[in-house]
Amino acid sequence: MDGPSLHLTWLELACRDSARTPYPAKWRATRALLLAGVFEALRDAVGLPLVVLSAYRTPEHNRAVGGARNSQHVEGRALDLLPPRGWKVTDLAAVAAAVPAIRGLGLYPTFVHIDVRPTERRAVWTGGRMAADVEAFR
Repeated sequence: MDGPSLHLTWLELACRDSARTPYPAKWRATRALLLAGVFEALRDAVGLPLVVLSAYRTPEHNRAVGGARNSQHVEGRALDLLPPRGWKVTDLAAVAAAVPAIRGLGLYPTFVHIDVRPTERRAVWTGGRMAADVEAFR
């Protein structure tokens, strides 16, 4: 296996910076496995492959792409995912909302952010010009 799970590779988890900085080795047996488990649960629920747009980010790359100051991407706990072809962002978010281990759920105009932040309460938000009613996903 070339990653922490059957359908998630280490290359998909690597930073998208010019160096393609690998997912940190110190989190591979912990955070990556938890994140991969959530990814697989969501993929199973969707019933289709999911495309990872962004995963781990170095602090420098996170700043360069305008990421949140305390981004879960920098902590190796987040994925930004494209909805499958023919799906809306809100469709993917609705399925993600039913996966209990997803602790962060962000809706953006073209993708859905999921994360496994260490908290009991789920954080839900919209970004960009997204106009979805986020209360439905809490």
